[in-house]
Amino acid sequence: MDVPLEQLAAVSEAIGRGEEAVEEQAWETAREALDAADHELDGLRERWRDLDERGRRTLGTLATPLRARRDALVARIPAPRVVSEGAPVHDPEQDDDPEPDAAPS
Repeated sequence: MDVPLEQLAAVSEAIGRGEEAVEEQAWETAREALDAADHELDGLRERWRDLDERGRRTLGTLATPLRARRDALVARIPAPRVVSEGAPVHDPEQDDDPEPDAAPS
């Protein structure tokens, strides 16, 4: 049985960073930590396929609470907002005709 404990620790650490960032309302940092956790979880899914039944069961048991923490973190991070909702600005240069090409000599 070769359960990837280092990857599990990396997921836990990334989720912990995200939880701390949420407490500080550092939403971008929280999203980056969540992305790191998701990346590690994807790696664990790949490794899961190569494990025997006992390894899969162990990995599932260890990863389930991490997944619950990850899902709780997602629920606490607000969706990104649009920076501004301004009207389009007219650019007078867009109205100018392009200069005619020089005639070949």
